[in-house]
Amino acid sequence: MVLVAPEHMPAIQRWTERHDTDAMTFVEVGERWLTPPQRRHRLTRFALYLDWLRRANRVGRTLHARHKFDLVYHATYSTYWLPTPAVRYGVPSVWGPVGGAVVTPRSLWPLLGWRGVLSEITDWLGVRLLAAVPASRRSCRLATVRVVQNEATRQRLPEDVRGGTLVLNHALFTQVPQIPPVLRGTHCVFVGALDSRKGARLAVEAVSHAAPQVHLDIIGDGPERRSLERLARRLGVADRTHFRGHASREQVLIAVRRAAAAVFTGLREEGGLALAEAMLIGTPVIVLAHGGARTIASSTTDPDRVVLVAPDDPRTTAIQIGRAMTRFSHSLSQRHDPMLDGAAAAQVLRTAVEGVCDAAVSR
Repeated sequence: MVLVAPEHMPAIQRWTERHDTDAMTFVEVGERWLTPPQRRHRLTRFALYLDWLRRANRVGRTLHARHKFDLVYHATYSTYWLPTPAVRYGVPSVWGPVGGAVVTPRSLWPLLGWRGVLSEITDWLGVRLLAAVPASRRSCRLATVRVVQNEATRQRLPEDVRGGTLVLNHALFTQVPQIPPVLRGTHCVFVGALDSRKGARLAVEAVSHAAPQVHLDIIGDGPERRSLERLARRLGVADRTHFRGHASREQVLIAVRRAAAAVFTGLREEGGLALAEAMLIGTPVIVLAHGGARTIASSTTDPDRVVLVAPDDPRTTAIQIGRAMTRFSHSLSQRHDPMLDGAAAAQVLRTAVEGVCDAAVSR
């Protein structure tokens, strides 16, 4: 039985129309109604999620009394500092993949501005306090299998449970539609929201350190767009930095496939679906080696098409990104085969879950 929130039901119904789901029963668990602005705000969103977990727990206990579960799996992309009811049923449990521990490298704080730094400090304090709540600490200790998004999150767990924790980012299970074959050009592309945490300033500054023929397409929009345009003019690369605005997913995937490389400079990414999609369509990637993006990029099946740039001060980091942009623009790869093995990631998770199930059955 799968307990799901109402927002996921339309997609699940479309999925069930194409797959054999006789072995699965989906149970919708309602949630409190909130306005769109309340859903977008982090505090109200987490409050809504905690309330939904309580509702799901009540439904789950009713179903458990009738059917006696052998295993409870809380499949969640949420944070390690929120508790899970999955550990309260007296049966083996799987929890994750959870994240929530990635912070912006201190050396790159100058990119955030004073508001960003204040938000960084506030988030850090809030996470530390919530992680110390007894219910949260019990969750990670009592879960039979713990799955985390990245190494940063694993390091935040109690030391005695880290060794048995599986690092498996949810983006490794991403799938992409068929993309028509296109020739790769010499330009690079950045895809993401134009806010401080996505690190677009690094990508723009990197253009100034790349070879003169290197151009950068920026797909996305956000509050930093005007300041990024001013930065490009100040650095003398406005003619090589092109702001394309919003685009559909299909348009983004085609643009990424046409690029010599895709640049990912997220300062505190827990995962990175856009990164995983770029790797699945075979485009070389330049990645800030931090958080979940590092986990994903390090899982590549072709290291020659991946450059991991270690975080340093902004200028040094931008120089390294610019050199990688030049490298991929000069030595174009026309390979389009995937650089991630989703089947292997799925098998790792399946093996962990099956091991718990076998142990439960043999009790």
